[in-house]
Amino acid sequence: MFYEMQFKSGKKDRFDLTNFPPSSGSSINNISNAAIVFDDCQNCLFLNSAAAKILGDRLDDLLIVRDWINSKTKDIVEQTVVFQAEELPNVIAVICQEKLDDLEIFISRLDVSNEFWQELQGQKSLTIEEGKKDLEDLNFTSTLEIEPINPAIALDSNHDSLTGLPNYNLLFAYIEQEICFARQEIDYQFTILFIDINRFKVINSSLGRIIGDRLLVAVSQRLQKCLRSQDFIARMGNDEFAILLSNVEHLEYATNVAERIYRELSVPFNLGGYEVFIEASIGIAPGNQHYTQPENLLRDAELAVSDAKRHKKSHYQVFHESMRGKALTLLQLENDLRQAIKREEFILHYQPIVSLSSDKIQGFEVLVRWRHPERGLIAPGEFISLAEDTGLIIPLGFWVLREACTQMRGWQNNYGGLTTWKISVNISSKQLALPNFVAQVKQILRETMLDPHNLKLEITESSLVEDTQSTIALLQELKSLGIEFSLDDFGTGYSSLSYLHQFPFDTIKIDRSFVSSINNNADKLGIVRAIVTLANNLGMDTIAEGIETVKQLAQLKALKCHYGQGFFLSKPLDKEIVEHIISSEIANSQKVDVEDYKSLLDEQIAKEQLLFQIEQLRQELDELKLEKADLEIMLDNTTEHADLVESQLHNEICDRQKAQAALSLANRELEKLSVLDSLTQVANRRRFDDYLLEEWRKLKSEHAPIALILCDIDYFKFYNDTYGHPIGDYCLQQVALAIECVIESTSGLVARYGGEEFGIILPNTDAAEAFKIAQKIATHVHQLHITHEKSLVNNYVTISLGVHSLIPGSEFTPELLIGLADKALYEAKERGRNQAFLYVPE
Repeated sequence: MFYEMQFKSGKKDRFDLTNFPPSSGSSINNISNAAIVFDDCQNCLFLNSAAAKILGDRLDDLLIVRDWINSKTKDIVEQTVVFQAEELPNVIAVICQEKLDDLEIFISRLDVSNEFWQELQGQKSLTIEEGKKDLEDLNFTSTLEIEPINPAIALDSNHDSLTGLPNYNLLFAYIEQEICFARQEIDYQFTILFIDINRFKVINSSLGRIIGDRLLVAVSQRLQKCLRSQDFIARMGNDEFAILLSNVEHLEYATNVAERIYRELSVPFNLGGYEVFIEASIGIAPGNQHYTQPENLLRDAELAVSDAKRHKKSHYQVFHESMRGKALTLLQLENDLRQAIKREEFILHYQPIVSLSSDKIQGFEVLVRWRHPERGLIAPGEFISLAEDTGLIIPLGFWVLREACTQMRGWQNNYGGLTTWKISVNISSKQLALPNFVAQVKQILRETMLDPHNLKLEITESSLVEDTQSTIALLQELKSLGIEFSLDDFGTGYSSLSYLHQFPFDTIKIDRSFVSSINNNADKLGIVRAIVTLANNLGMDTIAEGIETVKQLAQLKALKCHYGQGFFLSKPLDKEIVEHIISSEIANSQKVDVEDYKSLLDEQIAKEQLLFQIEQLRQELDELKLEKADLEIMLDNTTEHADLVESQLHNEICDRQKAQAALSLANRELEKLSVLDSLTQVANRRRFDDYLLEEWRKLKSEHAPIALILCDIDYFKFYNDTYGHPIGDYCLQQVALAIECVIESTSGLVARYGGEEFGIILPNTDAAEAFKIAQKIATHVHQLHITHEKSLVNNYVTISLGVHSLIPGSEFTPELLIGLADKALYEAKERGRNQAFLYVPE
């Protein structure tokens, strides 16, 4: 159903339908009188050329026409209704009187065909976006006809039962409408924000599903606080949300919303006595007329989320076309990886693990390489993370385990001995999570006939967080067979020291990030010393990873670290070189350099170079001996005392982390309090005064203009008294967001000036441009459609604005600018409110 409104110029006579040609798309556009067509949803579908000429660049005022026309069409059946010009809203009457002497308006219902609608689409069109407010009760067909559906069914199928938010079904419908708007108006833009809560699965599994559900509800509530009333939010999945920002003129507004969301979610959640910290990754996909399907836009937003997670440069990323290319590349790599696992295109390299006390090889860590048929040898850094994400790490991991055990058993058979050497294999968290993990390991050992005492499994800290008790049980079962375990990358994961004694680890591997700066960073040196001491007290060995210099080796030997690996000792080797080393080791029973087979003379020179380093450490070692003696007295070599030291270390680290987190949070809050209004999150009065003075001084030297807009929500005291302070606060937040949306592309500042007043400082802006911005602000505030029953000017919340602009000079002051803008605001109120007034000196 459509309603036609026609303007008629001339003398004040009565007109009937014979004065107008039949209503069709072409005839409406050709008549000399102005015609506007609205649909049932109050969308302005069409203006003919005469109407566009009358309204000129004041198309935003169609909102007021829309509200007025809606009130006049409730009871129309077939008849035509005529209204005089003075019955129109004042602002439209004023506009029209500038172009016409007299005016009458005809409103009639149009029973039109789909062909008429299609013809209107081909004409000049304009969209009023609030028409989508009724979309929840609508379904769209391919011809854009709308049919009502059962609201009860819609509630079940279109809303999330946990958070009460719309789900993806309703989001798809809204995005489809936005795409239609963008096709009708070329400059119309909208944006999708896709939000993924990082590590939600860990929170859910560690604190329980009830706390996880409460967290999702709390997250949804915080997200809604960051949005305008006309924005749309939906829950997409377990820990994923999507936001649709309508009528976004500049991308900067979307990035500002992303920043606001990140700040909101960074504040800890207090849930059932737990203080929960979360972070979110946000993908931003700008929408336009080039999109045809909602799923394509959501796909691009998800690609941006993936890019944000992968690069970790920022908590949000804006979609770029290149991301599709990267996604296709990853997809191709995934397909190749699947084929590679079937074809066994992988080879193993072995990095020696050397005893730092005897300089003898004690075993190898297995590292996998991909022998790609087209790209050649691919390092694990390029495909292991992809294998983890896709689950392909499970078949790949077990293939590596089987090959490593087979190879170790083969070396034992071929060379004899090697009974104390161990082959170390990395195990993924996804493998640990398998219910038959223990059975598969046992089967591989049986088939390869490798003694379990020759196998060591390396597990990262992050693998221990999920289902702790189950992981402990399966590790203990394998431990009973004789298999040993290494805790890999110690100090970089989430497990904390309190978990360490619960798991049956034999070795702690010191992460290369600590080893790399051990010579020039006292903190890192202290951490390594603490790890070695802790391991000794718990009866564990230590292996230092990433040894690359003689100084690092000297320090680790001085600290009594047991084993080491790294490029200084040897790079990863293929099996032929390893076999040569094994044969030399057995035949000569002496140290053989495993990388390039240095001569004994070179080895002696290297040892002499170490003496100097060791001498420098002697004094520090004496101090360590004293500390060790004190520690031995306290520990008394008992597990009880070891637990006490461990607990003290853990508490100290936790207290420091909490203190740092509290200090960081306090600094952030202090910074926010100093420049931001706590309610609306725009600048406060203090920031307003500082910014005005800064810009005044700068523009005075540049002889450039500065404009000030002062805004006051109309009859806000009535609103607050009627609806209460919480609703009043919400109104202030929505108005602040609407103002920010208008000036997002400018270099100005939005501030809460006091109470229900806002101030907007616009550097390098003349009076005419500032007045246009003020008018747009008034329109956007009206578009919020916040009901205000006590307002004397409108059924919705409105705003009055005073505008003034000047060029700073010796005869002017910032106080004068504020005073004249305030005078303009007073004049806007005197003229009836709900408008902007520009003060122009006489």
